[in-house]
Amino acid sequence: MTKTQLPPIKIFVFGTLRKGCRLHYYMDGCVDAGIRYTRGQLMMAVNGNAYIDFSVKDAVTVGELYYTDFSGLLRIDHLESASGEFPKGYDLNLIPIQKDAKITNNEEDIEYAFVYIYRNKDRKITSGDWALRRRPVEEIRQYLESQNDRNPESLIRYVQSLKKD
Repeated sequence: MTKTQLPPIKIFVFGTLRKGCRLHYYMDGCVDAGIRYTRGQLMMAVNGNAYIDFSVKDAVTVGELYYTDFSGLLRIDHLESASGEFPKGYDLNLIPIQKDAKITNNEEDIEYAFVYIYRNKDRKITSGDWALRRRPVEEIRQYLESQNDRNPESLIRYVQSLKKD
């Protein structure tokens, strides 16, 4: 498959959604793009959930990169933010990932993917209006409905350009 034939959403998974783990079936229909690495320490919360502590810069977390369509993202989003399986403490965000475990700062080595990040503190809604808060899944839906471009990198550039809360 070429990049333009791949589903438009790149997602990095590092915990129970990985191959061989108990919730990997949520990845059914996604295209496996292999192992990737990101800077940060893999942690296990008191409740047993995995998360990455991105403040630890000298550690590397191993995960898997998948390409998915919007319905696959909705399925994963339901698990991460709405089901009873996990607390509503994960936010969808973009992170840099690399193919090599030896993390570099070379732009050529870096690609970006969506990931669910554990929210360990409250998030400020800078607009002061709940209806205007940032909702990445909705932003992705709007982009996909309005664009003919299905290149995953175009979607990432679009989301990066949006103002963040």
